[in-house]
Amino acid sequence: MSSEPSSRAKASPSDRSSRAIKLDLPSDAGSQPQVTETVEQRIAQELRRLIAEGDLAPGAHLPLRQLAAHFGVSITPVRVALIELAAAGLVVSRPHSGMRVAPMSLEEFEEVWTIRVSLEWWLTRRAVEQVRDHDIERLRGALEKIQHAAHSKAEWPEYVGHSWNYRRYLYSLADRPQMLSNLDTMYVRSARYSRLMLVDGDRIHRAAASMEEVHAAVERRDATAAQEVLRRGMEWTMEAALKQFVSDLPATHEW
Repeated sequence: MSSEPSSRAKASPSDRSSRAIKLDLPSDAGSQPQVTETVEQRIAQELRRLIAEGDLAPGAHLPLRQLAAHFGVSITPVRVALIELAAAGLVVSRPHSGMRVAPMSLEEFEEVWTIRVSLEWWLTRRAVEQVRDHDIERLRGALEKIQHAAHSKAEWPEYVGHSWNYRRYLYSLADRPQMLSNLDTMYVRSARYSRLMLVDGDRIHRAAASMEEVHAAVERRDATAAQEVLRRGMEWTMEAALKQFVSDLPATHEW
């Protein structure tokens, strides 16, 4: 399969920043929140998604008034949401520059991936010990989406999200909400690096094959095997993402 980058991957840093500054957000981004969410939580969650998916590029300006107008709210809940994201390391504030999406850096890469490997390794064992037949069925459906995305170049941009949906459901079975919440933040921060691999079909196929191995171990209720396969897969992903990140410098480095 060709490893030619998609048009999205070819976009220059200035193109990405311009798109982000204009906040060309999906039409459903301003939909009504679920009853369990506050306005601030809804805004923060939507911005997390846009950062993870690369629609808000590193260093992109986050103008309060424009965001408030988009979400149909006052400036106050937007400011609260951005403060929450800043505490999670997703947004930074610089003098005379306002709030911006946090830059990508080697330091962040090492930090978030080290934390992710540790948390996911532990949660995998606990989750597999708790998994039930109906969970297996749901995970199988999530795996099918991973496989479809891996084998369809048009779906490559969706691969990282599908992979995370599988893993997050699995980890939720561990019943450790605080650990899962921390992992959610680490995922958003690390997804920006994972997406750098989406220009290479061979890498995506290998990642999908690793997820198939994880699922096979889950179906056998073999927690030790699931942990080992997951660890190997994440270490390989780290190496591939780091290699791509370094090769893309200075396009992705700290602004």
